[in-house]
Amino acid sequence: MSYVFDVGGETVWSPALRVGDLYVRAALNIADVLGVPSGLTAEAEDLWQIDIDAFEGLITAVREVYFTRHHEIQRALLAGVLGPAIVMLDRAGRPIEPRSTAERDFAAWARTLSMPR
Repeated sequence: MSYVFDVGGETVWSPALRVGDLYVRAALNIADVLGVPSGLTAEAEDLWQIDIDAFEGLITAVREVYFTRHHEIQRALLAGVLGPAIVMLDRAGRPIEPRSTAERDFAAWARTLSMPR
């Protein structure tokens, strides 16, 4: 079994069931803490539609916190959502332009993650 994350009918990620569940829970909680919409809507227990505009807004907020705060634990917690999101946004045709060497290096790392469609 696997999760499916779709943007406009295109699958941008299809992780293992537990990985997808963990990602959704983390993303929803981070969105709640940051006070922004997640852009994630369940169509079935294992099928999630991504509102790309809202999701991009969430990831922009996550990126801002990640790269401007220096709390190591906070950054570690955010990285688990930010990394896969960079790849999903790339696949949806909405790449995030890095603003610094640190952002460029993080995006390069994210793109090495094994993320099946």
